[in-house]
Amino acid sequence: MFNIDMVYSWQFAPGSEISVTYKDLAEDYETTNREGYGRNFGRVIGRPQNNSLSLKVLYYLDYLQFKKKI
Repeated sequence: MFNIDMVYSWQFAPGSEISVTYKDLAEDYETTNREGYGRNFGRVIGRPQNNSLSLKVLYYLDYLQFKKKI
């Protein structure tokens, strides 16, 4: 199994942020791993992979400030 998780977060205002997450998973469920590290790693990387990319935006609204403007 080979797994990569990368996260980038940016706080652009107090209490507000943007997060971008990338995940990659390659797996091989062989029970025998006698070929050595290099061959096993190559075999796992060559298998089908599951990739995902997500974006999350949190924005803080101050209700009291908003109420004063209305």
